[in-house]
Amino acid sequence: MDWINLVALLVMLLGLVGVYWLTHKANRHIDSSEAKMASLELVIKNLLSKHRAAEKELQELHVANASLVQELERQAEQVEQAFIRSAQIESQDPDSKLYTRAVKLVELGADLEEVMRECELPKAEAELLLSLRNKMKEPVN
Repeated sequence: MDWINLVALLVMLLGLVGVYWLTHKANRHIDSSEAKMASLELVIKNLLSKHRAAEKELQELHVANASLVQELERQAEQVEQAFIRSAQIESQDPDSKLYTRAVKLVELGADLEEVMRECELPKAEAELLLSLRNKMKEPVN
């Protein structure tokens, strides 16, 4: 019976060692999991902080973009108004149409007679336009 008690004691001792080993291993696993969890929490906090910063920057860009769009719309309106005023001025002054046409003819290389005939300009005015064109063509020294 001594052997049986000894074997039983040995089995019990092995069982206790096994339980201790499993408990120790489980505790190490828990510690490792807790460390990983803490690391993940830190990563999440950093990501949230970066996300908030990016959101703030995006909001600032949105405000700046809206401001630029308003400025562009305002400038487009000013340009449109300038074109309208220019067209109104040209339509009120019939002579300006003739001079505009005369300038275009001169730019295209028309001679004195053609400018006088097509635009009904006096000779002196047509000569002045041709003279100005020639001066503009001269190289600057």
